[in-house]
Amino acid sequence: MFFDRFLKKHRPAAEKKTSPEDLLELARGHGDRAVRLDAVRRLTSLQHLRDILAQDDDVGVRELAAVRYRNLLSGADQAELSLADRLADVALVADPRLLEHLARDGKEPEVRRAAIDRVGTPGVLADCALRDTAAGNRGAAVARLEDRQALEQVARAIGKKDKAVYRTAREKLRRITAREEEPKRIHALCTDLCERAERLGHLQQWTADRALLEHLDRQWAEIAPQADPADGARYTAARERFITAFDNYRAANAAQLAAQEARVALRVEREALIAEAAQLAALAADDQIGAARERLTVAWASLEALPDGEQAGFDRRFNQQLQAAEVIEQSLLRLNKQRERLRGTLAKAERLMQDSRLLDLVQTRTLIEQGRALCEGLPVDLAAAETSAFNDLASRLENRLQTQQRQARQRLAEFPARIDALEALIEAGELKKADPLHQSLQAALDLIQSSGLPKEATAASAARLRALSPRVRDLQHWRRWGADQHREALCAAMLALRDQDLPLDAVAERLHVLQTDWKELDQSGSPGNQTLWERFQEASTAVHARVRPVLEAQAAEQAANRAAREQVCQQLDDFLAQVDWERVDWKRVLHAERELRQAWSLIGPCEPRARHRLERRFHRAIRTLDQRIEEERERNQTFKQGLIKRVQELAALADLDTAIEETKTIQRQWQTTVPARQRDENRLWQEFRAACDAVFERRSAQHQAQRSELAENLTAREALCAEALAFAAAEDDPRRLAAGLRDFEQRWRDGESAPLPRQAAAAVNRRWQQVRDQIAQRRAEIEAAAQRTAMDLLAQRAALCETLEQAVLDPAAAATPVADLEPTWSTLPELPDRHQQAALDARRHAALAAAADPARLAELQTQADLNRVRRDRLCLELEVAAGVDSPPALAQERLKLQVGRLAERMSEGEGDSLRGAVDLLRAWYLCGPAPRDADLAARVERVAQALQAGPTAARPAEPEPA
Repeated sequence: MFFDRFLKKHRPAAEKKTSPEDLLELARGHGDRAVRLDAVRRLTSLQHLRDILAQDDDVGVRELAAVRYRNLLSGADQAELSLADRLADVALVADPRLLEHLARDGKEPEVRRAAIDRVGTPGVLADCALRDTAAGNRGAAVARLEDRQALEQVARAIGKKDKAVYRTAREKLRRITAREEEPKRIHALCTDLCERAERLGHLQQWTADRALLEHLDRQWAEIAPQADPADGARYTAARERFITAFDNYRAANAAQLAAQEARVALRVEREALIAEAAQLAALAADDQIGAARERLTVAWASLEALPDGEQAGFDRRFNQQLQAAEVIEQSLLRLNKQRERLRGTLAKAERLMQDSRLLDLVQTRTLIEQGRALCEGLPVDLAAAETSAFNDLASRLENRLQTQQRQARQRLAEFPARIDALEALIEAGELKKADPLHQSLQAALDLIQSSGLPKEATAASAARLRALSPRVRDLQHWRRWGADQHREALCAAMLALRDQDLPLDAVAERLHVLQTDWKELDQSGSPGNQTLWERFQEASTAVHARVRPVLEAQAAEQAANRAAREQVCQQLDDFLAQVDWERVDWKRVLHAERELRQAWSLIGPCEPRARHRLERRFHRAIRTLDQRIEEERERNQTFKQGLIKRVQELAALADLDTAIEETKTIQRQWQTTVPARQRDENRLWQEFRAACDAVFERRSAQHQAQRSELAENLTAREALCAEALAFAAAEDDPRRLAAGLRDFEQRWRDGESAPLPRQAAAAVNRRWQQVRDQIAQRRAEIEAAAQRTAMDLLAQRAALCETLEQAVLDPAAAATPVADLEPTWSTLPELPDRHQQAALDARRHAALAAAADPARLAELQTQADLNRVRRDRLCLELEVAAGVDSPPALAQERLKLQVGRLAERMSEGEGDSLRGAVDLLRAWYLCGPAPRDADLAARVERVAQALQAGPTAARPAEPEPA
């Protein structure tokens, strides 16, 4: 409290400065150490903390900076530091202890993972593999473990909690075992190779053994880097021995070997030529086979001849291969010609297929049969492309023929009824309907005749059609006459319109109607009359001059409408030409498309010659825009379906943390650019929500399982505490209490790997400590009671021995005869300590023997005199140790004894003075005969009472030898 008034005078300097640079300046250069420490506590820059750690001279500042740096990296101190910045600094950490702390206690899984990837301590990696909450971190930790003991610990402790970690640990243990067994395997293989090398040449099979040596050399080369030097020397010696023997053999049989090698070389060359001749059949071209045959024949003739019998066999085999190649060559030549014919047939079939005219049945089927015959005679691998193409064309031609025949039969079935209809139309004089029907019937007759149907089936219908054709021509002549009459009427109407008193708008509309009727007559197929046309044109010109103001106003309005429509079209074309479809705002595009359609519908009519052109231009651009919109709609739907599929896959992902993070990322990616139908959008959204819910429900289930596991672990710990307390309350044997406590502690340690609820862990640990303390206290109480009982019994037996000794030494002063003391001795229980019991028994027997033997009595008297001094010393030491006052006459001696005990404590570290007092009291009771001294006995009794009243004999004393 007093120093706070002075420290507050300096704190504002640091509190006013909050920027990292100002805090760094205070931490480095301020004169007050307290200000520097406060600035370090407030620093959030990892770089600045690293600089202080590396450069500051003050040990305290560096230690505080190290703590602050560690807490910021691990996330224990809250600061505005991004995870990426902290991960980047973790990569710079070189302190193994800091990395181990981050691997164990980092707040985020990413920080722990970055530290795990750099930690090499087996114990830390094993701890991370067992306790890290992220499955990926546990897997990374066990993947870095190479220590057998740590891997065994992980495999033993992880059990079924993480099967992936368990499998990885078991696999790595298997590899370590295999690696440890590898030297034995290599040694066994080396021994085998050495023994085989040493056997080379023993059977005089030099050529075979020389080939075998090459095989052994290849096997030895594979294991030489791992072989023992002694095995290497052994193999080299065996190899050199065989090489020397083989060279000696070759030198002794050089001429014979040279001849054999020459014949072997000739055989090899001829075998190679025969093998090459056998390969000629695999060539694909006949010219290649012919050239290769000639080359091989020349090469065969250039070789030296072998012995007659052997040469004949080689010649026969070589000629057989050449003859087989010649047969193949002729076959290929024939097949190539057949292939060229197939190509020609294929070209004819393609031309028929491209011709839109009716197919001739006989000609087409003949072509198909010829092509198929050529295909059947060719191997599949030689003309696969041509055969496939022709078969495809043949199928298409047959389908076309079938379609043509089906249509012909249909036309033939309809022919009589249609001829009846034509005859009825001719009778009714309806040339407009009769003329196209007549042309259709003529085309149907051509189709029927070219499709191969029987001629008898079409003879009657063809005769009827030929009979009706002149009547159709007569009607065509009458139509021409009727059209002229109509034109006369239109001329008269136009002349009348020229002089009629009507509004100009009505006149203009009537002019347009009459001109339209004239054009329809021209388009009906009836030839026009030039004289009538001139009359009509003259009258319409006069009417046009009359209504020119109205027409000009309509033309101006139509021109404006045309300009407006062209502007809309141009805007749409410019948009389509400039838009970047990869980054377009589709909502704005949909809005603009609706506005364009509405604007187009509100524009009035324009000139007929421009209306169709502009309509086509507008609708073409709109179709392009609609196509883009539809493509984006399909792309957006496909994208959403992909997101749904990915989330559904994440529902089964083993790493739940990764699955949840990726699901959140996918939720942020879900968006609608161009909406589909509402029900389709709703269906996709419901599927997406269901898939996301499945992922998050896994986390809820996992959390529930974790909470259940934590609750079970807590219940087990609490049950262990209750069991230990019940055991302590029911047990009276201190040794069984100690053994039970060890068993409970082992069970507690075995359960420490199981996690507990964080809020209850400290409480249950405190309860366990209290249980341990209660068991220890219970044991101490039982042992203290047992010690007090043993001490009381020891005092009783010692008093009985002393009474017996006093009765022997001074029978006249004895209150009880010696004979009366024996029954009392036999009624007392045995002492727990057999050494103490034996010492007192020996003391009693010595007293009894002295009672019967004067010599023993003299010895007993001498021993009593000697024990007087010892008892004085023991009594004084008891008073010092127990803190009981001594007589004033002994003050100097007591002081001297206390100084000596103090020196012993300083040099030997004696801790418990009461323990020493108990041992001294025990030595007093076990001390042999001594003269009667009431004062000394009273002093010892005060010490015993003091020890009985205080915290005495917390531990059992070692038995003193008799």
